Amino acid sequence: MSAVRSTEREAFTREAVTERLKQLLAELLEMEPSDLDDEVPLSAFGIDSMTSSVLVSGVEKWCGAQLESAGALGSLTLTEVADEVVALLRPLPERN
Repeated sequence: MSAVRSTEREAFTREAVTERLKQLLAELLEMEPSDLDDEVPLSAFGIDSMTSSVLVSGVEKWCGAQLESAGALGSLTLTEVADEVVALLRPLPERN
């Protein structure tokens, strides 16, 4: 996993992550990002296990987040995937 500094992690908002996911998915599906609805399950766009794997790999390369829902991406919306990424990148509390 690539190291993402705490200050960089704070830049990963739900909206920013959703937009990046939309771009990644649109490239994979050869669609326009504007054709992807944030609240529609990814399966509605024809995402399959191969596309899911490539999307998960793209997310990991982009920000280092390792999605636990990789096997069930088709049932999730872009917003739900973005929420998972944001949660994974949330800054960890400082330890004393």
